[in-house]
Amino acid sequence: MAVTLKITSNQKQVSQKFKKFQSVLPRVIDKGLKQAGFQLLDIIRTKTQKGIDFRDRPFAPYSSGYLKKLNKEGKSTNVDLFYSGRMLGSLTPSSTVQKSGRNKVSLGFTNSQMRQRALFNQVLNDPKREFFGFNNRTEKIISKQFNRFVEKELRKFRIWV
Repeated sequence: MAVTLKITSNQKQVSQKFKKFQSVLPRVIDKGLKQAGFQLLDIIRTKTQKGIDFRDRPFAPYSSGYLKKLNKEGKSTNVDLFYSGRMLGSLTPSSTVQKSGRNKVSLGFTNSQMRQRALFNQVLNDPKREFFGFNNRTEKIISKQFNRFVEKELRKFRIWV
């Protein structure tokens, strides 16, 4: 009585899937990071427009002299850091969301004058109106969205059997 054992392996297919995964994953992560940068940019703009800082606290009120100037010019007196729209306008997604290293994205202002204006509002002015940043809640929201995006993209590539 003889026993014959035949073993077949899908090692080649598994190896090919891992190679595909290695080539796809960095591109998916880069794309997800850029998307996270765009999302953060949108959150910063939305909160600023609502008159709240990145910690979800209302901005300090404008001075009485500045309020008189806004009323004289017929501008809104809401504390939303919007006078001409140039400062937040220079924070544009196409040129400011850039990959700045391994698994990092930087947001910044494209115009040096607007960068100075933002620095004044964020740091130098008294009272400070800290609009450019994010808190733990925002970080969790962006992180969750990033993870969903990566999972969705990897499912598209049908890497796993």
